Amino acid sequence: MSFLAFRPLGFLSPPIHMFPAKHSAFSMTPPGAAPVPVSVRAPARVWVKEIWEATFSTGGRNYQLYVHPCDQVRVYFGHVASISDTLLAELRKSPPSCNSFFDGTATVTTCRHEILPPLVVDSGAPFGTGPDSAGVDFGLVDFRRPPAAFIRQDHYDYFYPQWASPLDYFRPDVRNTLASQTGHVFGTRMRTMEPIGGAFMQDLAGTAQGNWFFPGSYHSNSSDLSRSLGLASDYVDPAQPIMAVGGSVNGVGMGLYSFAVEGQGLINRVFRDVRADGNTYCYDRFLQGQSAGGMPLGRMSGVLLLTMPSDTTLKAQLVAGSSCAAATRVFTAAATNFER
Repeated sequence: MSFLAFRPLGFLSPPIHMFPAKHSAFSMTPPGAAPVPVSVRAPARVWVKEIWEATFSTGGRNYQLYVHPCDQVRVYFGHVASISDTLLAELRKSPPSCNSFFDGTATVTTCRHEILPPLVVDSGAPFGTGPDSAGVDFGLVDFRRPPAAFIRQDHYDYFYPQWASPLDYFRPDVRNTLASQTGHVFGTRMRTMEPIGGAFMQDLAGTAQGNWFFPGSYHSNSSDLSRSLGLASDYVDPAQPIMAVGGSVNGVGMGLYSFAVEGQGLINRVFRDVRADGNTYCYDRFLQGQSAGGMPLGRMSGVLLLTMPSDTTLKAQLVAGSSCAAATRVFTAAATNFER
């Protein structure tokens, strides 16, 4: 498979990736270019156990494949544009289990097909073509590892805490090649901070850093997390803080936001410095252009207030003001509450 870059874990992109992405991806299509179909091949001898077929109200479809090199390891490929005739025939034999959600631009209907018995695909054998858009997602779940230390494990589905970077599973020469191309979505800036494969678990207990759910909508019970709030770091440069804001903070458009960091005081502090200390933290001077990872950044028409009433709750509100110094930093009934 030819690619421009290998994207690490931790990619943020509302409304789908409100939290740092748990999978990597092969970035394959330059900006403005139409996707060119290439073969997607099995990285080892695997058993195809599930295929998910996604269709869109705006037209088109793609596939997600879940394959196993062994019982306790599950490998994921997403944004596969087409699958082989053999796999398509197996998919049509399986009754689907479907659900739909709105991704911000279209209604997506995803139908899960379990392949019984699992179909063997040999190492290097093509099982489809991709991408359907800019790249092919590539992820891995390993139940032999301890689960990632999210604050509330019960708010995540069965697989979520077990995701890991695929870089850890290649022989050294292949890993080194991939690591040298791991970074910016279009390959113009590489990640240099360990772990090179990125990090999707960024919760830091007792601080604002990490994943914040809109009450009642969790990974364990919903496929639509567009009302969540992610307070994390850029997937290429972890020193850059990134806010992934969904549709629940009044007056703030869905998107990514960053700011010029201050090392002291209550203005523009990194998320790990925000605690349940009774203080109101304020954010202004939002950056324009792109993040270090090449993602578009938005600007808020006001300043954003954050406070933590407790170690597991967070309150956010946009208030009027050209800067934190000029704003009245007081929460009202319009504030949005989040929880771990």
